Amino acid sequence: MSIVAFLSYVIITSITPGPSNILMMNEARRFGFIGSWRFISGILAGFAVLGILSGIFTAGLYKWIPVLEPYFKIAGAAYLLYLTWQISRPKGSKKDGREVQTSFLSGFIFQLINIKSILFFLTVLSAFILPFNDSLKSIGIYLFISIFLGWLALLLWSGFGSLFKKFFVKYDRSFRLIMSLFLLYSAVTIFL
Repeated sequence: MSIVAFLSYVIITSITPGPSNILMMNEARRFGFIGSWRFISGILAGFAVLGILSGIFTAGLYKWIPVLEPYFKIAGAAYLLYLTWQISRPKGSKKDGREVQTSFLSGFIFQLINIKSILFFLTVLSAFILPFNDSLKSIGIYLFISIFLGWLALLLWSGFGSLFKKFFVKYDRSFRLIMSLFLLYSAVTIFL
């Protein structure tokens, strides 16, 4: 296995805009990094659990992936369209925004059905890890590296949302439009 190819894939895929990155940035924009920590920790925990489950089940489920893929795509696209609608709507006062603050569980569940993360782990495991490593220790190490680098990218997007909160508030309508378009693009690319 080429370590450079593995790391390139993991870093580039993790840092590029995706549903989790966009939602974490939006949540940090709305409530700050600390205020959005419940949602952020749900996303991070969901990402780790998804990675571990992928590592455990990829070999056994590999033959079923073509059968299950259309259902994952439909569910993922439908959820992204719902999120697009939610982000595109103007929010009321801060009090109203606080009442709909997302939770750990919503972040966790979202991450478990996030098609980008599912495909990320399936690709990492089937193209970079499993063909070259059959020991549980090696698989665990490479999976840990993938999860850790994914976490760093997610936290970077969240930090970006928090640092530029005042800028995003000033240009709230434009920001919501751009984030909605990114999510809409993510939903459409599921079927391309």
